[in-house]
Amino acid sequence: MRTLIETIPTRHTPESLAARLQDAPGLVVLRTSMFEVPSARYSYVTAWPFLRFRSTGSRCETTLPEGTGDVQFGNPWSLLNALVARFELLDEGSLPFPLGGIFGFWGYDLKHFVEPRLSRHVVHDLELPDCSVGFHSSLVVFDHREGTASIVSTGLSADGERSESRASGELERWRTHLEAEPIAPGNASPSVTPPGQVLSGFPRDRFLEAVLRAQAWIRAGDIYQVNLSQRLDAPWNEGGWALFLRLLQASPSPFAAHLTHPEFSIASSSPELFLRLSGNQAMTRPIKGTRPRNSDPVRDSELTRELLGSEKERSELVMITDLLRNDLGRVSEYGSVRVPDLAQLERFTQVQHLVSTIVSTIRPGLTHLDVLESCFPGGSITGAPKIRAMEIIDVLEPVARGPYTGCIGYLGFNRESQFSVTIRTVVLKDQRAWFHVGAGIVADSDAQAEYEETWAKAGGILAALGIPKTPA
Repeated sequence: MRTLIETIPTRHTPESLAARLQDAPGLVVLRTSMFEVPSARYSYVTAWPFLRFRSTGSRCETTLPEGTGDVQFGNPWSLLNALVARFELLDEGSLPFPLGGIFGFWGYDLKHFVEPRLSRHVVHDLELPDCSVGFHSSLVVFDHREGTASIVSTGLSADGERSESRASGELERWRTHLEAEPIAPGNASPSVTPPGQVLSGFPRDRFLEAVLRAQAWIRAGDIYQVNLSQRLDAPWNEGGWALFLRLLQASPSPFAAHLTHPEFSIASSSPELFLRLSGNQAMTRPIKGTRPRNSDPVRDSELTRELLGSEKERSELVMITDLLRNDLGRVSEYGSVRVPDLAQLERFTQVQHLVSTIVSTIRPGLTHLDVLESCFPGGSITGAPKIRAMEIIDVLEPVARGPYTGCIGYLGFNRESQFSVTIRTVVLKDQRAWFHVGAGIVADSDAQAEYEETWAKAGGILAALGIPKTPA
């Protein structure tokens, strides 16, 4: 059978459709709100995975909807790759969106299975899985360029078999929701309760000291650059969906995401594309160089000119661009890696960045998960050289990064896949909001300025939490 795809008239938005599905297991919303950014044409809503996969260290668990499952120990990349092969749909033509797929997050600590020499000794106090994804046989695709909503239904089940009756049932379930009258997606206004105090696990003095230690490694020739982050947290008892809506309002981005899990949820407003994989074509768009936005147009323009004229910011991006060229080169055909755009300005609500675009052709015989593993984690949020930078991060940062600086997105069963870098992202757990913010440290970094940059990047999340920006 072939995948069922039905475009239907609807008044629903991704938010109003997801609002109807708050009790649906495995709800995922991938929402774009900046349509001029490449790879940000579509938004997706999916739920009811027919299989779940999560890993913590080498412990990998697969679970069926009824709760039964299996536990294996091994390399999660390899075990997940074996599962993916069961559901490939490669003969249904070229479409720019996934025909079902694996949706979820791949956390930073999966790096240990990419580079086995890295130690695993940092504190994992939130006890989050390293990876948590769902296998989804159906979804709704919102095409913001055409203004349409389409149901995609594959009829796949956990054994890899396809059923026309299952596909028809999935399509009818989505049609029922899309034809229903939209309800308000929820309250996105500031909380009426007094905001809680934001806390940091990396006090200012210790952060400044860590910058100096990183620069000592740079002077010694160990690294050229390293990304250093601090984790902030604040009380939040209004749920992950409410925070996601407020984050959309406070900090629109091309790669926003809302992921639900039994013990926690994730709200993300990422500006950075990690990988866009379409058939045998790959693209990555690293960000480096940051300035805050300002409500005064004159001051805002001054900050833009300062960013564009900064040799430090440009050289930092060029360094990371070269690193990602090398990462893609390991899985690409010889001579196919190109940089069509270098250090282009992109402006967001809270901050503005410099961005490069790198493209290549994937070597025959490699899966999209192979490409993701080879490039993981992104060089823009580790440093260069990557392995040594990650070793230094583990020494300098006091707690595990968890989902932060991994990726969020989907592996399409039809080789249409996309992942954003997990930055500007909040984990909601135990009625607290946890989020990291980082800065790239180089030889001539000013420690106080780098610390202030982390708070500038926290601006959108703090606004969503109703917390005034804490002076740096």
